[in-house]
Amino acid sequence: LPPVSADQAAQLIERILTDTPVRTGGATHPRLRILGAIEARLVRADRLILAGLEEGVWPQAAPTDPFLSRPMRKALGLPPPERRIGLSAHDFAQAACAGEVILLHSERRGGAPSVASRWLWRLETLVKGAGQTIDARPEVLAWARALDAPAEPFSPAPRPMPTPPLEARPRQLAVTQIERLIRDPYALYARKILNLRLLDRPNETVDARARGTAIHAAFEQFSKSFDRGEPEDAKAAFEACLVQALIDAGVSPAQMTRERALAANIAPWVIGFERRHRTDNPQIFVEASGQTAFQTGQGPFTITAKADRIEVRAHVAEVLDFKTGAPPSKGQVETGLSPQLTLTGAILAAGGFEAIGKVTPLALTYVRVTGRTPPGEETSALAKNGDAADESTLALDRLKGLIERYDDPSKAYPAWATPQFIGKFDGDYDHLARLWEWHVIGADGEEADGDEAGLGGGEA
Repeated sequence: LPPVSADQAAQLIERILTDTPVRTGGATHPRLRILGAIEARLVRADRLILAGLEEGVWPQAAPTDPFLSRPMRKALGLPPPERRIGLSAHDFAQAACAGEVILLHSERRGGAPSVASRWLWRLETLVKGAGQTIDARPEVLAWARALDAPAEPFSPAPRPMPTPPLEARPRQLAVTQIERLIRDPYALYARKILNLRLLDRPNETVDARARGTAIHAAFEQFSKSFDRGEPEDAKAAFEACLVQALIDAGVSPAQMTRERALAANIAPWVIGFERRHRTDNPQIFVEASGQTAFQTGQGPFTITAKADRIEVRAHVAEVLDFKTGAPPSKGQVETGLSPQLTLTGAILAAGGFEAIGKVTPLALTYVRVTGRTPPGEETSALAKNGDAADESTLALDRLKGLIERYDDPSKAYPAWATPQFIGKFDGDYDHLARLWEWHVIGADGEEADGDEAGLGGGEA
């Protein structure tokens, strides 16, 4: 081995030991032995317990041979698959003739109802025909029930409702964090007030967020190169940008096989996208940062944004946001549940982007990039009759009302104020909020209606 540190040596030894089976060489209990059906054939015991008497366990289902059909097995002189069931029947009959036998079967297995073994049905039929009964053992059932009985009465944790002091509450948020404040205030409380960060697990595969960041970086670099005119071999240029961004994000060589194929699919669509959006020579701003502030009872509150792309044409602008997953629906945008683009438009209209100045938002567009079929698509964030400027102003008014409510020291940060979206969005702090404990049993506590969630009374 090459020279290793003490920690590396410990990890190496632990991994080798983990992969090495160690057999005890005998029973671990002086009065009890747990054996398989074949091992138990020659064992004589005062009391024999036959467990696992469910279909699929004892007997197991006849195996499916992916290579040899039944006629082929017969032609080769191989036994049929059902022969193993016959051997299971032999094992059961031999074990069931012991002096004292307890037969066990589970009513549920793997969370689903189970079917009692055919050996039990056959035995019950024979005993009933002989005018006898199989003695029940209620104490055995009581033991089984006791295994799952809680030591103390069940008292689930309530839905968390932290009320931090006003001086601890944030006075500046990004537009993406506003959406989290509307949907899951507790997550924002954990992130911004408790300052808790999610740590990546060792050797964890690159998640969707890292991939999305890489695609954003590739679009930014490629767009800047397009400012000087379409590059020679633009397809290869974009593929190189995206592949390098993914490698920098930590994508493994094995994963890069798939990602290179997706990059090759995306590149022609991206080139067409750039050509379409540059036909009238707009001013294009990529990854532009902006902010604006407004007053509440507790002082100024600042919202910030980093726009993926803003295209300015004759004092009006189109704001574009790139997504690798499904973008929010038009209903979620117009009711205020997903205010990222509308608030970005409000910052733009207020002149919050210094490099751009005060410009009226004309269109709000989501650009979804997947690399599949189709490799990308553009969709408006608003319904056909939606006005981007009006919706941006309305979003800012809603935000002012929401922040004023959180300026009340009694206003809590509940977990999932819009519970209909639980499970559809990232919940990095759901385990701290004990989400599945209080939510599954229905102990939701204070439910937030549309107005409470900052929706202006709209329905999600």
